Amino acid sequence: MAWLDFLKNGDELTELLIEGHNPYGASLLKPTDVDQMKKHLQPAEQVRAYVLGRVAMAGRGLWLLTDQHLLISEQENGGQVHALHVGQLSHGACLKGKYGYTLRVTAAGKQFSVYGASAQMAAIFYQQLGQWVDCAAIEKPPTLDADDVAQVQHHFSHAASQLAQPSLAAA
Repeated sequence: MAWLDFLKNGDELTELLIEGHNPYGASLLKPTDVDQMKKHLQPAEQVRAYVLGRVAMAGRGLWLLTDQHLLISEQENGGQVHALHVGQLSHGACLKGKYGYTLRVTAAGKQFSVYGASAQMAAIFYQQLGQWVDCAAIEKPPTLDADDVAQVQHHFSHAASQLAQPSLAAA
């Protein structure tokens, strides 16, 4: 399966492994991401942030933070989504690694992680996560300028609008 994953995602993996840059880490959500995550959102739930990266032995990963849950998608595991209530989260970490930024969170004794996240997306996601979770200081924090912050806020706003649940009045 790893060979097939390389054939399917070879350019992305090559850039990640050789250059240490994830080419889709600062991307807008794909329609398939929106469809997958929408199923797990409650009607009044508000999207706060998301981060894209890779999950070890599972391929592409998406973490979506709302005001109620952290939704973790592991694409290669049959599109499985872990829905963790923010009250279940006990510890967070963010550090710069060889392949971009790695985010980790512990919930119910199990640790989840995603690596290869863009610096801008990871830093602001982690800041949002810190509202609900005891988070260690970012190891090797990125320097963000106003354009970086504006781009990330645009991405988060776009995700929130795409994932917004239709109101019952509109039906």
